[in-house]
Amino acid sequence: MNISSMSEWIFVYVSVWLFAILFCVIYSEIRRRRFEPKETDDRVFRCSDCDFVYTDDPTVERARCPHCGCMNDTFTF
Repeated sequence: MNISSMSEWIFVYVSVWLFAILFCVIYSEIRRRRFEPKETDDRVFRCSDCDFVYTDDPTVERARCPHCGCMNDTFTF
C-alpha cells in the first residue's frame, strides 16, 4: 500500500461520514417542518376580567371571552 492510496482511503472514509451527517441533518429538518405546528393568522386576546387567553379570527377587532363574556381588544406581546 503506497501513500497515495492510503490518503485516498482516508478521503473516502471522511467523505462518507460527512455525507451521512449531511443526510441526517436534511432528513431531520424535513421531519421537523412536517410535524411542526403551522402558524395561524388568528389574533390573540386576553380577558381583562378573568385573564383567560384565547384566539379568534384575524378579521375580528374585539372578541368576547368564552369564559366570562367580557369584550376584549387584541393582546400584543
